[in-house]
Amino acid sequence: MRRIAMQSNNIINVVLASADIDVANSLLKSMHQALPSFEIKASILLFGITEPRKIYQFCRPVEIIDIVTYYPPIVDSRNICQAHLRRKMNEFGGIGFILDDDLSWTLPENEFITVLEKLKKAGCDMAFSALSGDSPIPKEYTRTSPLLDVLIAIAVQCNDSKAMKIKEYVTKVDISKKSESNINTHHDFYTFTHKEFHKYDVDIATINWHDFIDRLVKGKSTTRTTPTPITIMPAKGRERGGATLILNVDVLLCKNDSMRYLNLYSRRSDMIMATDAANYNFKLFNTPPMLKHLRDEAFDTHDSKKLIGDILGYALVESKEGANFCAKKFAKNVSQRIEHTKFLLMESSKMMELLDVWLKNNNYIELDVSSLVKSMIAENEKTYLALTSIDLGVVNQSFNTFIYNRINYLKSDESTELAC
Repeated sequence: MRRIAMQSNNIINVVLASADIDVANSLLKSMHQALPSFEIKASILLFGITEPRKIYQFCRPVEIIDIVTYYPPIVDSRNICQAHLRRKMNEFGGIGFILDDDLSWTLPENEFITVLEKLKKAGCDMAFSALSGDSPIPKEYTRTSPLLDVLIAIAVQCNDSKAMKIKEYVTKVDISKKSESNINTHHDFYTFTHKEFHKYDVDIATINWHDFIDRLVKGKSTTRTTPTPITIMPAKGRERGGATLILNVDVLLCKNDSMRYLNLYSRRSDMIMATDAANYNFKLFNTPPMLKHLRDEAFDTHDSKKLIGDILGYALVESKEGANFCAKKFAKNVSQRIEHTKFLLMESSKMMELLDVWLKNNNYIELDVSSLVKSMIAENEKTYLALTSIDLGVVNQSFNTFIYNRINYLKSDESTELAC
C-alpha cells in the first residue's frame, strides 16, 4: 500500500553532502529566506574536511551526519544521505529533499505550495525538480555545439579574408533549422553532428569574447540554455538529478547503485535508484525548476575520471530494460559513447584553434585569454588519451561484477518490504 509521507505539518527535511561549508551555507540560506512558513531541518554529510571547527560556521543549526577527511564515491554519499533522510522523515514526518550543494532556491513559497498540492493530488511518491542556471553535466559536453554556433555566425556575418578558414570548416556542416523541441539542446553528446546540425542564432557583434571564453573554460552556458519543463509531468526515473523531492518515505528503500571500473565508480547512480523506484510502481514526476544550479569552478577542475564515470553511468542506465540490464546494450552503449565523445573532443579542439586565430587577428582578445583557449585544447588532448586507454574488456568484466553483486543484494534484501 502506497504511504505518502507528506503530512499536515510544515517540515522540510533536507539532506546533502558537501566539501564546502560556504557553498552549503548559501543553499540553506536561500531556502530559509524563500520558505519562511516551513521548518527546514537540514542534515549534512561533510567530506574532505580537515578542520572540524568549521562546522560551527553554518548560518542555521544543522545536523552533521558525519565528517570524513576523504572523498567518498558519490554512490556512497548518496546512500548515506538517503538512509539518514529516511530516519528523519519517519521521526518527524513532513517531506524530504535530497540536494546537491551547489544550488540556490529560486521558487517563491506560494508557487512551491501549489506544486506540493498538485503532486499530492497526483499521488506522487518522488519528484525531480528541473534546475535553471548551468547544466550539471561534464564541461566537455558543453562546448562543441556552442563553438559551432559561433563559427557558423562568423562565417555568415563576416566577409573578410580573416574568416576564410572558418568558412571552410563550416562548409562541411549540414545546417538544419533551429530546433525548439529537443530537450537536450544543451548537451553536446545529443546535439553535435555534421549532419542536420540544429544551430542557435548568434549575433557576433554582441558577444563579450572574454566572458564567452571564460564560460567555456568553466562549462557554463553560452549560446544555449538548458530547457526546463513549465508544468508537472510524469517521469520515468532517468530525469533524476541534483534536486529530488521525497513525498513517500518508502521510496528511499531503493538504493543508489553504480559499477566500479578499476579505481573509479560510474556516475548517475541516482538514475539507477529512480528507475528501480519506477519498476516498483512508485509514482514519479518532473517539476519546473525550484532551484538554480550555480556551477562552481572548483567542481569543474579538470578530471577525466569524472567524464569516464559519466560515460559508464549513462551506458549503464541506457542498458536497463525494466528491472534488468542487458550486457549487449551496455557494451554497445559504452563503445558508442567513448567514440562520440572522442569525436567531440577533436572537433572542439579544431574549432577552438580556428576561433583563437580569428579572435587574435581581429584584436578581440589578449594573450592571457588566448592561453585559456590553449589550456582547453591541452585538456582535450589529455582526455582523449584517457578515453583511448579505456580497456573495454575490463569494463565488461566490471559490468558482470556489478550484475553479480546486484543479484546477491536483491536476494539478501528479499525480506525488505517495498510499498508499491
